[in-house]
Amino acid sequence: MRGIDIVNKKLWLWLWEEFDVKLSKTICNELHDHHRLTEAGMEKKCKDSIWSFERKSKLKQLEAIFVQDFGIKMHNRENQGECHNCCVALDAVLSGKYRQVIFLTDELRMTDQAREGSLWRVFDNLPIGKIWSSLDFVLYLFARHQKRFQFQIAEDAIRDINARMGGSEKKSNSSPTKRLMNYNNKLKKIDETLSQLQPYNK
Repeated sequence: MRGIDIVNKKLWLWLWEEFDVKLSKTICNELHDHHRLTEAGMEKKCKDSIWSFERKSKLKQLEAIFVQDFGIKMHNRENQGECHNCCVALDAVLSGKYRQVIFLTDELRMTDQAREGSLWRVFDNLPIGKIWSSLDFVLYLFARHQKRFQFQIAEDAIRDINARMGGSEKKSNSSPTKRLMNYNNKLKKIDETLSQLQPYNK
C-alpha cells in the first residue's frame, strides 16, 4: 500500500479508518527494520495496534501449532510475520474478542490455493475469516465510498498495486495480467451493480 493515495489520503490510512486493525509485534519490527520504506506515521499506527496476548507463552504455543500443522516454513525470521499474524487471528476469535477476521496480505505464494499455500490452508481449515489482498481492499473502498472517488481512481490503484505484487506470467495462478483483468472485471461489476441501487446513490 506504500505510496498509494486514494482521494488525497494514504491507502494504509484508509485501512485504519475502516477497520479495527490488529497485528503482531513482528510486523512492527519488520517495519522498523525497513524504516526507509515506511511513511510518516505508519510505524506509530502499527505500534498502537499490536495485539496483546494474555500470556506470553500463548504466542509460542500458537506458533508451534501453525508451523507444525500447516507447514508454515520459517527460516530465521522469514515468514515469521505471517505466522504471528495467524496467531493473532486465531487468538482474536478463540478469545471471544472478535467473531471473524480479515487477514490482509499480498504474499502470493502463501495464499495460493492452487499450490495449497500455507496461509490458504489455515483459513480453508479454520473458519475464522477471510484472506484479502490490497486489491480486495481497494474494491471494498470503492463499493463503500463510491461517491467519494471515481472509477478511474480505483482502477489506477488496482493497476499500481497489481504491478507491485508481481507474479509470473508463466504460471496462470499468479499471472499479473490475469489477476489485473480479474480485478478490473470485479471493479466494473461493482460499478454496474451499485449504479442500479438508487437509494445508495442519492
